Amino acid sequence: MFNEGTVGNAAPSAGSLVCVGVGMTLGAHITPLSRSYIENADIVFAATSDGIVELWLAKMNRDVRSLQSFYREGKSRAESYGQMVAAMLAEVRAGKRVCGAFYGHPGVFAGVPHEAIQQARAAGYDAHMEPGISAEDCLYADLGIDPGRYGCQHFEASQLMFYRRRIDPSGYLVLWQVGVAGDRSLARFATGAEYRKVLVDVLTRDYPPGHEAIIYKVATLPTQRPRIEHTTIAQLPGVEIDMHATVVIPPAVALQPDEAIRARLAALDGRTDALHPAGPAGQEFSSERLILRPLQDCDEELYCQLFCDPETMRYIGPAWTRTEAARAFRRALAGMRSTPLRGLYLVVTLKSGERPAGLCTLQNFEPGERRAELGLMLAPSARAFGVATEALIAVLAHGFATLPFDEIWVRFANDHKAATRTALAGGLVRHAHSQPEDLTANLWRWSAYRDSWRPAVRRATVSADCAAADE
Repeated sequence: MFNEGTVGNAAPSAGSLVCVGVGMTLGAHITPLSRSYIENADIVFAATSDGIVELWLAKMNRDVRSLQSFYREGKSRAESYGQMVAAMLAEVRAGKRVCGAFYGHPGVFAGVPHEAIQQARAAGYDAHMEPGISAEDCLYADLGIDPGRYGCQHFEASQLMFYRRRIDPSGYLVLWQVGVAGDRSLARFATGAEYRKVLVDVLTRDYPPGHEAIIYKVATLPTQRPRIEHTTIAQLPGVEIDMHATVVIPPAVALQPDEAIRARLAALDGRTDALHPAGPAGQEFSSERLILRPLQDCDEELYCQLFCDPETMRYIGPAWTRTEAARAFRRALAGMRSTPLRGLYLVVTLKSGERPAGLCTLQNFEPGERRAELGLMLAPSARAFGVATEALIAVLAHGFATLPFDEIWVRFANDHKAATRTALAGGLVRHAHSQPEDLTANLWRWSAYRDSWRPAVRRATVSADCAAADE
């Protein structure tokens, strides 16, 4: 009789292999299915981040064998990996149900599980992998990174050094195993500062040396906290980095719109969006002394400095923490890049010296009411010479020219005399009645209307009275 199960690469015995991930933090990340495979295996081979994790595995299965014994300083890791695979496959061939328990995800920066499964399948054995929470997953959670926002590139540090890879500095760059960067022997567990200097040379092809770098190391025990250390690319050689630490490089430049593709897609949609981030509202413009351009990733420091400065915030509210400001900055960028546009955030730059003077925003869009709120924050060095008045007039003119709003309004404290003078000079009129929430906070609303707006000061070189209004 013909038996369909006995032809081809049929398993010569009942041996099987499953490689599971136990996650990064002891006891917190393992899935019920992975736990079940560990508990029901005849033998468990363990490659974990800590001896305590092996003791924890031993409570689930009485035959747990550590793979760490195959490592030795000066011994090629390639040789160690081959021996690990051989040890696991020997038990599979002996008819045992073998489970490989690997920290994190068994398929991420772990060659042994992939090779063992491939060899087992080639020999006709049942073999597969179960996922686990990896260091990458923890990194996203601990650093608050959404890889879908700007994109995220991942490279093993040595591979980035050995080959010509194309880096996109408008997204996040994640470098793994930086502690052994540049090691060609596969026999060392650390390389020194001189090797990381070479890595810095590679990175500075695409980034300024002073650009931020974050050292990250996941917590492997519930009592630990993750390591999150902010430094710069240039300082990486002098920072302590072991082979389990990861380096994250945040975006250094703004995403560059592909106008040709956007135009093709708009044609397919058969419409144009007045509130489209690539539309005229989101383009750079200028006045006689100022350049106003859309907010970019590289403006995070300016944004945080303004919102964390108590003196700058005294008429707005309590100064923010750095964490609060950084989160708000990311939300602002997301609003700038959404369709429809949720907010217009502009960096005000002085043409003389090209130094940033502050921020100006159009937000709280109310398309149904055809109105939006304007905000202006200037650095202390720019609060004179009519900068606020010139920026206010420029943004109002740009807003009415490019956005479908008939009213643009501002609000500020009733006793803010300088803001009152700037509003008058900019052609705004005060509402006769403010909103209840504004009255509670002692705020007044001032508005400019498309049909009637006429700035009181039109020339860029403002009078002494307007200059005093900004001080």
